[in-house]
Amino acid sequence: MVDRALPDADLNLRDAADFIFESQLGRKALECSDFPHFPIFLRDLLTTIYRLAQSCHLAEFTDHGLLHLCSLVDRISRWTCVPYQGKSIRLIDALDHSRSEAAVLLLSTLFHDMGMLSQRPEDLEPSQQLRLEKAQSDIPTWVRETHIPRLRGLLNRLFQESDKPSDILTNSIFQRAVSIAIAHGSWPWKEDFIALRGRDMGLAAVLAVSDLLDEDSNRCDVRTLLDHRLGTTLNMAHWIRHGLTNGRVLVEKGIVHILLVRPPGTDAQFEPAFSALRNHFRLVMLYEQHLSLLGAGFLKLDFQPNLGCPEEDALILSDWDQISEFQSQRALLYHLLKSFFAIALCDSRRETEDTISKTTGLNMEPIDLDFYYRYQGEVESRSIYEQSFYALLGE
Repeated sequence: MVDRALPDADLNLRDAADFIFESQLGRKALECSDFPHFPIFLRDLLTTIYRLAQSCHLAEFTDHGLLHLCSLVDRISRWTCVPYQGKSIRLIDALDHSRSEAAVLLLSTLFHDMGMLSQRPEDLEPSQQLRLEKAQSDIPTWVRETHIPRLRGLLNRLFQESDKPSDILTNSIFQRAVSIAIAHGSWPWKEDFIALRGRDMGLAAVLAVSDLLDEDSNRCDVRTLLDHRLGTTLNMAHWIRHGLTNGRVLVEKGIVHILLVRPPGTDAQFEPAFSALRNHFRLVMLYEQHLSLLGAGFLKLDFQPNLGCPEEDALILSDWDQISEFQSQRALLYHLLKSFFAIALCDSRRETEDTISKTTGLNMEPIDLDFYYRYQGEVESRSIYEQSFYALLGE
């Protein structure tokens, strides 16, 4: 089958459903015989995700709805492994012939970010509710930090309240998919990941890698951000960060091709942002051992030359300094660095030495974080507003 272009950014439910059902992963998953009425459940699940996205009221987030899911399904469908005996094998052809693995992988992909589209504290386990109290942080930060802990409770609530057969919640494919979706937010040595069994670790690695690679500008509408100044500084930094990767990042014959672009008005002082982004992409190599369970290991990253910002993107990104918190290159860099995992920054103040040691051999680029911590306050932590103020001053 010929690869299809991703749906338009303003896609509707029908377009997304058609795209996912017609994808290579979707077609293989639909052959699963171990989940009664799987096609009906899949269509109802997409409807549920669409409705959650429509009522989310957090427009400042990068996309976690159907467009993001279509992108991940497409990336998995088009993923080809290192050629063996001169022939390149599609990842989906390495999944088991019973089709249950394809169904598990598809469902876990669709489940993985549903917590980003919901804000219900009752979906947390009782033991987590006080520790992750909503009032302790702004709503977008709370949603981001709890979207995985809330996932199982969210899915149980949605399908207990629905008119679907109750045996959905006990179906082994459903349960495996939930566990894999939860594990996608864990590094491969963490509890949620190592609790998986056998090849399910490989499926979790595929989802985690596909999600890490979904870093391009399709994830966000930068023009909306710049026109309406939506969200916290962290959310705005996420949006701009996605504008730094040009084109979709796919795995072709085991090679991951990546082209980074420089926003207009930035110079060599902006380089730490590119170092952090390259380190972010290098983190996919942490999953090689588990990808090899499916015959999909041996990844190679190909960072193509920085050719500058494409003309159409330059017109948008040239306005980055119109955001009050980002009016200097130094301030922009500071907030961008805050948007990355601590492990991508090799940040020993926020990440354990043991975790950082796991990146040995990945050619991680060191990043000077002295200025980063200076803006946060050397002795006493500063508020978000103070951090933005001192970053703008460059002091």
